[in-house]
Amino acid sequence: MLKKFTLVAMMGALISVSFGAATASAATARNGSCEAGEFCLYFNSNQAGSVSDFNTSVPDYGDDQPSCYDFKSAGNGQGLCVKNNAAAVWNRTSGPVTVYFNSGYAGPRQTIAAGAKANLNSDLKNENAAHKLGDGGSTPPPGGSYGTPATNPHPSATARAPQATKRTQHVDDQIRSLTGEKDCWVGDYRSYESSTSNHNTGNALDCTISNAIGSYPSTAQKEQGWKLARWLQKHADRLDVRYVIWQGKIWSVARASEGWRNYTAGSGVTGGHYDHVHVSIQNPHGD
Repeated sequence: MLKKFTLVAMMGALISVSFGAATASAATARNGSCEAGEFCLYFNSNQAGSVSDFNTSVPDYGDDQPSCYDFKSAGNGQGLCVKNNAAAVWNRTSGPVTVYFNSGYAGPRQTIAAGAKANLNSDLKNENAAHKLGDGGSTPPPGGSYGTPATNPHPSATARAPQATKRTQHVDDQIRSLTGEKDCWVGDYRSYESSTSNHNTGNALDCTISNAIGSYPSTAQKEQGWKLARWLQKHADRLDVRYVIWQGKIWSVARASEGWRNYTAGSGVTGGHYDHVHVSIQNPHGD
């Protein structure tokens, strides 16, 4: 009887320890506190703003709520998706961690040593899509990022669709030569829009990303579209870009501090800009 009691007691103790360990582990995962053993992304530079903490590798942070990984703690950026919104990191794991520009651990990258704090470099600040724990980043990045475009030399002007202004044509030329996207057009004159709209004045381009207008893009095409959209965002000053729309999101120079916002002026595949990237150039008539 004594042996049986002792065995039962030991089993109870083991179960208690097991449950306690599981509870402690769960408490550290994705709770908005950068704790030992975690890799943390911050919304602002110098480890400021809201934090998102991880204890595993993530190949794709996700684009939209509620499925994306988001910033958890109080502060600037709380609730926003981590993808393409992080500015700084703190690696509290025991090994190196590499942050990637593209999903699937691809494209330009930055490796953060164990225990180090860092601001993301110019390729990755607000351009982050994945991270891998224990990754020293020794493999050269496949392809790299798009090159830097030439500064737009043309003054603000108007044309009549489907003709592009010289300023818009410069953007189209830079897209074709540096990104490989060749299906960008001003489009026909739109009688249902104001005569001073961006498209009707030759100051906007639509770049088809999916197989055809009206069809949703594949996963690879979606990533391709984001790569173009982020490139236009990054070089907005050089190209005289005013705003970019893609995948139901809009980014504008006027509200750049807000990042990518929900686009509510259109719906459906084409109206929501799920099949094409829209880019508006500086229009003398305004937006």
